[in-house]
Amino acid sequence: MDASTPQLHPRMQKPASLSDQVYEQLRSAIICAERKPGEKLVELEIAAQMGTSQGPVREALQRLERDGLVERQARSATYVSSISMDEMFELFSVRSVIEGFAIRRAAQKITQEQCDYLQELIENMEQAGKREDMITLAEFDMQFHRFIVECGGSAGLLRVWNTLSSQIQRFVVQSHPRHYPDLVELGTRHQSIVAALRQQNGEAAAQAVQAHIMLIWPEIHF
Repeated sequence: MDASTPQLHPRMQKPASLSDQVYEQLRSAIICAERKPGEKLVELEIAAQMGTSQGPVREALQRLERDGLVERQARSATYVSSISMDEMFELFSVRSVIEGFAIRRAAQKITQEQCDYLQELIENMEQAGKREDMITLAEFDMQFHRFIVECGGSAGLLRVWNTLSSQIQRFVVQSHPRHYPDLVELGTRHQSIVAALRQQNGEAAAQAVQAHIMLIWPEIHF
Protein backbone atom coordinates (compact mmCIF):
# COMPACT_ATOMS: atom_id res chain seq x y z
CA MET A 1 0.00 0.00 0.00
CA ASP A 2 1.18 3.53 -0.66
CA ALA A 3 1.35 6.32 1.89
CA SER A 4 -2.16 7.52 0.98
CA THR A 5 -3.70 4.22 2.08
CA PRO A 6 -4.16 3.88 5.87
CA GLN A 7 -3.38 0.72 7.76
CA LEU A 8 -6.14 -1.75 8.55
CA HIS A 9 -7.30 -1.48 12.13
CA PRO A 10 -10.46 -0.57 14.03
CA ARG A 11 -10.25 2.67 15.96
CA MET A 12 -10.13 0.90 19.30
CA GLN A 13 -6.43 1.54 19.91
CA LYS A 14 -5.14 3.02 23.16
CA PRO A 15 -5.16 6.81 22.63
CA ALA A 16 -2.16 8.94 23.53
CA SER A 17 -3.56 11.52 25.96
CA LEU A 18 -5.72 11.18 29.06
CA SER A 19 -8.44 13.24 27.40
CA ASP A 20 -8.37 10.90 24.38
CA GLN A 21 -8.60 7.85 26.63
CA VAL A 22 -11.59 9.24 28.53
CA TYR A 23 -13.24 10.28 25.27
CA GLU A 24 -12.82 6.84 23.67
CA GLN A 25 -14.08 5.01 26.76
CA LEU A 26 -17.16 7.20 27.10
CA ARG A 27 -17.80 7.17 23.35
CA SER A 28 -17.64 3.37 23.29
CA ALA A 29 -19.94 3.09 26.32
CA ILE A 30 -22.53 5.37 24.68
CA ILE A 31 -22.34 3.65 21.30
CA CYS A 32 -22.74 0.23 22.95
CA ALA A 33 -25.65 1.51 25.08
CA GLU A 34 -23.76 0.81 28.31
CA ARG A 35 -24.59 4.43 29.07
CA LYS A 36 -28.22 4.99 28.20
CA PRO A 37 -29.95 8.03 26.65
CA GLY A 38 -30.85 10.47 29.40
CA GLU A 39 -28.14 9.21 31.77
CA LYS A 40 -26.43 12.04 33.64
CA LEU A 41 -22.66 12.24 33.25
CA VAL A 42 -20.96 13.78 36.28
CA GLU A 43 -17.39 14.97 35.75
CA LEU A 44 -16.26 14.19 39.30
CA GLU A 45 -17.68 10.66 39.25
CA ILE A 46 -16.19 9.87 35.83
CA ALA A 47 -12.82 11.25 36.90
CA ALA A 48 -12.84 9.01 39.99
CA GLN A 49 -13.87 5.96 37.95
CA MET A 50 -11.11 6.53 35.40
CA GLY A 51 -8.42 7.63 37.83
CA THR A 52 -7.87 11.08 36.38
CA SER A 53 -8.58 14.72 37.15
CA GLN A 54 -11.69 16.55 35.96
CA GLY A 55 -9.83 18.44 33.22
CA PRO A 56 -9.53 15.50 30.77
CA VAL A 57 -13.12 14.50 31.52
CA ARG A 58 -14.35 18.01 30.75
CA GLU A 59 -12.45 18.02 27.45
CA ALA A 60 -13.83 14.59 26.55
CA LEU A 61 -17.41 15.67 27.29
CA GLN A 62 -16.98 18.74 25.09
CA ARG A 63 -15.84 16.51 22.22
CA LEU A 64 -18.77 14.16 22.78
CA GLU A 65 -21.12 17.13 22.71
CA ARG A 66 -19.71 18.13 19.30
CA ASP A 67 -20.29 14.53 18.18
CA GLY A 68 -23.93 14.77 19.22
CA LEU A 69 -23.59 11.92 21.73
CA VAL A 70 -24.15 14.09 24.81
CA GLU A 71 -25.99 17.32 25.48
CA ARG A 72 -25.42 19.96 28.12
CA GLN A 73 -28.45 21.12 30.04
CA ALA A 74 -29.20 23.21 33.14
CA ARG A 75 -25.88 25.03 33.31
CA SER A 76 -23.20 22.36 33.62
CA ALA A 77 -25.24 19.14 33.73
CA THR A 78 -24.43 16.76 30.86
CA TYR A 79 -26.61 13.88 29.69
CA VAL A 80 -26.33 11.14 27.08
CA SER A 81 -28.36 12.34 24.11
CA SER A 82 -31.41 10.45 22.90
CA ILE A 83 -31.87 8.87 19.48
CA SER A 84 -34.85 10.19 17.53
CA MET A 85 -35.81 8.10 14.50
CA ASP A 86 -36.85 11.22 12.61
CA GLU A 87 -33.49 12.86 13.29
CA MET A 88 -31.57 9.70 12.39
CA PHE A 89 -33.42 9.44 9.09
CA GLU A 90 -32.42 13.03 8.36
CA LEU A 91 -28.78 12.30 9.26
CA PHE A 92 -28.72 9.24 7.02
CA SER A 93 -30.25 11.29 4.20
CA VAL A 94 -27.57 13.96 4.59
CA ARG A 95 -24.90 11.26 4.79
CA SER A 96 -26.24 9.75 1.56
CA VAL A 97 -25.84 13.06 -0.26
CA ILE A 98 -22.31 13.59 1.13
CA GLU A 99 -21.08 10.13 0.23
CA GLY A 100 -22.77 10.19 -3.16
CA PHE A 101 -20.99 13.44 -4.02
CA ALA A 102 -17.66 12.25 -2.60
CA ILE A 103 -17.68 8.88 -4.34
CA ARG A 104 -18.32 10.45 -7.74
CA ARG A 105 -15.13 12.42 -7.23
CA ALA A 106 -13.27 9.46 -5.77
CA ALA A 107 -14.14 7.22 -8.73
CA GLN A 108 -12.23 9.52 -11.10
CA LYS A 109 -8.89 8.97 -9.35
CA ILE A 110 -9.09 5.94 -7.07
CA THR A 111 -6.37 3.33 -7.54
CA GLN A 112 -6.71 -0.44 -7.62
CA GLU A 113 -4.59 -0.56 -4.48
CA GLN A 114 -7.06 1.69 -2.68
CA CYS A 115 -9.88 -0.55 -3.90
CA ASP A 116 -7.95 -3.52 -2.50
CA TYR A 117 -7.87 -1.71 0.84
CA LEU A 118 -11.65 -1.26 0.76
CA GLN A 119 -12.00 -4.96 -0.07
CA GLU A 120 -9.87 -5.83 2.97
CA LEU A 121 -12.17 -3.73 5.13
CA ILE A 122 -15.15 -5.70 3.80
CA GLU A 123 -13.39 -8.95 4.66
CA ASN A 124 -12.70 -7.63 8.16
CA MET A 125 -16.39 -6.74 8.52
CA GLU A 126 -17.35 -10.25 7.44
CA GLN A 127 -14.92 -11.82 9.92
CA ALA A 128 -16.33 -9.64 12.72
CA GLY A 129 -19.82 -10.66 11.61
CA LYS A 130 -18.91 -14.34 11.89
CA ARG A 131 -17.81 -13.68 15.48
CA GLU A 132 -21.03 -11.68 16.07
CA ASP A 133 -18.79 -8.78 17.08
CA MET A 134 -21.00 -5.86 16.10
CA ILE A 135 -18.73 -3.27 17.70
CA THR A 136 -15.68 -4.16 15.61
CA LEU A 137 -17.84 -4.66 12.52
CA ALA A 138 -19.20 -1.13 12.88
CA GLU A 139 -15.69 0.29 13.35
CA PHE A 140 -14.55 -1.25 10.06
CA ASP A 141 -17.81 -0.16 8.42
CA MET A 142 -17.23 3.46 9.39
CA GLN A 143 -13.59 3.20 8.33
CA PHE A 144 -14.78 1.99 4.90
CA HIS A 145 -17.13 4.91 4.40
CA ARG A 146 -14.72 7.48 5.85
CA PHE A 147 -12.03 6.35 3.40
CA ILE A 148 -14.39 6.86 0.47
CA VAL A 149 -15.04 10.44 1.58
CA GLU A 150 -11.30 10.97 2.07
CA CYS A 151 -10.68 9.71 -1.48
CA GLY A 152 -13.14 12.33 -2.73
CA GLY A 153 -10.55 14.93 -1.75
CA SER A 154 -12.85 17.48 -0.10
CA ALA A 155 -11.81 18.53 3.41
CA GLY A 156 -15.19 20.26 3.84
CA LEU A 157 -17.19 17.13 3.05
CA LEU A 158 -14.99 15.12 5.39
CA ARG A 159 -15.54 17.58 8.24
CA VAL A 160 -19.31 17.36 7.82
CA TRP A 161 -19.18 13.56 7.56
CA ASN A 162 -17.09 13.34 10.72
CA THR A 163 -19.66 15.36 12.70
CA LEU A 164 -22.33 12.78 11.76
CA SER A 165 -20.25 9.64 12.17
CA SER A 166 -20.54 8.97 15.91
CA GLN A 167 -24.33 9.31 15.96
CA ILE A 168 -24.58 7.10 12.87
CA GLN A 169 -22.29 4.48 14.38
CA ARG A 170 -24.35 4.39 17.58
CA PHE A 171 -27.51 3.85 15.55
CA VAL A 172 -25.90 1.09 13.45
CA VAL A 173 -24.59 -0.78 16.51
CA GLN A 174 -27.88 -0.59 18.37
CA SER A 175 -30.38 -1.11 15.54
CA HIS A 176 -28.89 -3.15 12.70
CA PRO A 177 -28.55 -6.50 14.52
CA ARG A 178 -32.34 -6.51 14.99
CA HIS A 179 -32.88 -6.25 11.23
CA TYR A 180 -29.88 -8.25 9.98
CA PRO A 181 -29.58 -11.44 12.06
CA ASP A 182 -26.80 -12.57 9.72
CA LEU A 183 -24.16 -9.95 10.52
CA VAL A 184 -21.86 -11.23 7.76
CA GLU A 185 -24.39 -9.79 5.32
CA LEU A 186 -23.65 -6.29 6.61
CA GLY A 187 -20.12 -6.60 5.26
CA THR A 188 -21.03 -8.37 2.03
CA ARG A 189 -23.46 -5.61 1.08
CA HIS A 190 -20.50 -3.29 0.42
CA GLN A 191 -19.25 -5.35 -2.54
CA SER A 192 -21.22 -3.49 -5.22
CA ILE A 193 -19.64 -0.21 -4.09
CA VAL A 194 -16.10 -1.52 -4.57
CA ALA A 195 -17.03 -3.15 -7.89
CA ALA A 196 -18.22 0.21 -9.27
CA LEU A 197 -15.10 1.98 -7.97
CA ARG A 198 -12.83 -0.58 -9.65
CA GLN A 199 -14.52 0.32 -12.93
CA GLN A 200 -14.15 4.04 -12.07
CA ASN A 201 -17.87 4.39 -12.75
CA GLY A 202 -18.83 7.37 -10.61
CA GLU A 203 -22.57 7.26 -11.26
CA ALA A 204 -22.84 3.53 -10.54
CA ALA A 205 -20.73 3.98 -7.41
CA ALA A 206 -22.95 6.82 -6.19
CA GLN A 207 -26.09 4.78 -6.77
CA ALA A 208 -24.57 1.81 -4.96
CA VAL A 209 -23.40 3.75 -1.91
CA GLN A 210 -26.63 5.74 -1.58
CA ALA A 211 -28.80 2.61 -1.88
CA HIS A 212 -26.58 0.92 0.69
CA ILE A 213 -26.84 3.80 3.19
CA MET A 214 -30.63 4.03 2.97
CA LEU A 215 -31.29 0.26 2.81
CA ILE A 216 -32.22 -0.06 6.49
CA TRP A 217 -35.05 2.48 6.46
CA PRO A 218 -37.79 0.46 4.74
CA GLU A 219 -37.31 -2.05 7.58
CA ILE A 220 -37.93 0.58 10.27
CA HIS A 221 -41.41 1.82 11.12
CA PHE A 222 -41.53 5.18 12.87
